[in-house]
Amino acid sequence: MSIYRKMLIFTSVIIIVPMAIILFLSNTILDNQINQSAEEYLKEAFVIANNLLSSRMEEMGRLSAGITESADFDRELQNRDKESIYGFLNNTCKVYSYIDFYALYDADKNLIINKPSIRNANAKRLGQLLAESEKSRDAVTSVESFDLEDLFGQGTADYLKFRVYVNDQHEYLKKCLTAVSVYAIRNREGNGVSGYLVMGAILNNSRYLPTAYSDSVPNSYLALSTEGIRVASNIASPESENYIGSPMPVSVTTLEGTNNVYFGKKNFGGEIHIYLDKMITNIDGEDVGTIGVGIPEQKFKLISNTQKRINFFVPLLFLIMILFLLRYVAEKITRPIIKATNLANQISQGNTDVAIGISTLADSNDESIILLRSLKKMADTLKKNKADILEYLKDLEDGREEQQHLSQQLIALNETLEKKVEIRTQDLREAIEGLKKSGQYKSQFLANMSHELRTPLSSIISYSEILKAELFGPLNGKQKKYTDNILESSEQLQQLINSILDTAKIDAGKMTLDIGNYTLSEVIRESLSIVEILAYKKNIDIQNNLLEEDIIVRIDFRKTKQALCNILSNAIKFTPDGGQIKITSSQIGSSIRIVIEDNGIGIKKEDQERIFNEFEQADNSYERQYEGTGLGLPLAKKFVEMQGGTIYLVSEINKGTKVAITLPININHGDFK
Repeated sequence: MSIYRKMLIFTSVIIIVPMAIILFLSNTILDNQINQSAEEYLKEAFVIANNLLSSRMEEMGRLSAGITESADFDRELQNRDKESIYGFLNNTCKVYSYIDFYALYDADKNLIINKPSIRNANAKRLGQLLAESEKSRDAVTSVESFDLEDLFGQGTADYLKFRVYVNDQHEYLKKCLTAVSVYAIRNREGNGVSGYLVMGAILNNSRYLPTAYSDSVPNSYLALSTEGIRVASNIASPESENYIGSPMPVSVTTLEGTNNVYFGKKNFGGEIHIYLDKMITNIDGEDVGTIGVGIPEQKFKLISNTQKRINFFVPLLFLIMILFLLRYVAEKITRPIIKATNLANQISQGNTDVAIGISTLADSNDESIILLRSLKKMADTLKKNKADILEYLKDLEDGREEQQHLSQQLIALNETLEKKVEIRTQDLREAIEGLKKSGQYKSQFLANMSHELRTPLSSIISYSEILKAELFGPLNGKQKKYTDNILESSEQLQQLINSILDTAKIDAGKMTLDIGNYTLSEVIRESLSIVEILAYKKNIDIQNNLLEEDIIVRIDFRKTKQALCNILSNAIKFTPDGGQIKITSSQIGSSIRIVIEDNGIGIKKEDQERIFNEFEQADNSYERQYEGTGLGLPLAKKFVEMQGGTIYLVSEINKGTKVAITLPININHGDFK
């Protein structure tokens, strides 16, 4: 790079860097101003959201007071007419549909009625609210965070309606954000309390507040959270319209550290939103939840981009003018140095007879003249050494010829080695292709054979069912027996063909998973319902020991059920009449384990490893005594392993067999196809 260009770059950097810093600072100040404007906008929007929540709670307070001040209600309360009280309150809830539960207590705070049935009507927090209402002449309203199981029994319709699935934790939130109104009912004499009325509106999964807020503040959204999880929201993004169950952008402790308010930005599905979060406190000033408002950043883009363009193009115009001025100054300063550089280039190209005018060397104080004198001395030295260099090059040429000869020999050896490697590689490829084709032919044969058998077999089953139904006339005893035998044998053959087809699909890599959420008890009960008739015929007792708390698993329901049915069918088949089969289930970490244990004939130790091979049974004698194809356990093993699980068995001759399968609770559909 020439000194002229270096000087241009140096001076440009000196000018550009300060201007870039100024541009950066101006953009930073502008961004801060826009952020402050957005924050003030959201603070005003927050007031609207807070007023909506306060208005709803004030309405609940007025409703509680209006109900209890009714003469009819007071008379029904004095008479303890529960049926009339139920009717009165139910009619009120029909009008005010947002009331999700109510409870009526007597003067001693004993529950009289409630709807729906509150599981823990004497919860500590409810008792505190009742005591607080006794001190006040008006209704006491508060936003509370209750345990969902305290209000509704687990598994009830209301419990399922208000629970919130937490996406990143793969479980359900145990809390519910609730607006509560408690009113102490005064007796007619005015000197005491005759009862308490509690009314509540669950905010979990509620659409009223988010929708009402967005109607008042267009293009904006509202979210209510408790325990750091959104329980009500209308946030929408290009990728999703449901963010209920998602975590808040910042933790509750962060809100507490900034005076219970947090302002920031969050990426929702590729769209940046500006938001403001603030704590919700109950009547005692305790933090129970968070209310957040936000708006897409695009609303503030226009003014930001306009100001940024001004900040960018004005400095750019001045920069161009300064660069033209710098070019002129740099050219004037570097002209003598460029002349010396040209002379040095002539010497470097082999021209050692350099002629320098005496007038040029007159001024000895100029650094460029000193440089030219040095160049002249260097040229003389190069001329003197030129002969030595030519002699040295001759010696190098002789050595180069010898190196070329050795290089040619090495190339010949390398070509021979490459040919040998290529031949070996081709042999390996042909062997691998042969193995692949043999596996493909096997799978294709099984699939084609099974498909061709299904068509005539379906006809046999259909005609057998018609004969059994006696559509063409009554059958005698022997005909009925033969018809039943035909139908039973055809159904067994159809089950065998389906198993072969499933095996061929798995071997060909065409079997896919259909993943869904199911309870563990549901999978086991469905499997038992299929094999119960087989156990009944042999008078076999099946004990199903379910977990006390059911587990929701994410599995392929059909394949898991088929695997369990195959294992249970084997257990029934090899268990003598009057035997016993026990099913136990347990949770181990992030997996579930199902164990099926029988007291049947057992399996020899040397046969236990090959029992999972296709078309094999433990002993040839079993094939004669017990009907079977040897596909049940191998197919069960394939279905379990497709879902990332494991299967193994432990058995002892004449004492029984224990088969255990382990499956992950949450199967990732993308990992197993």
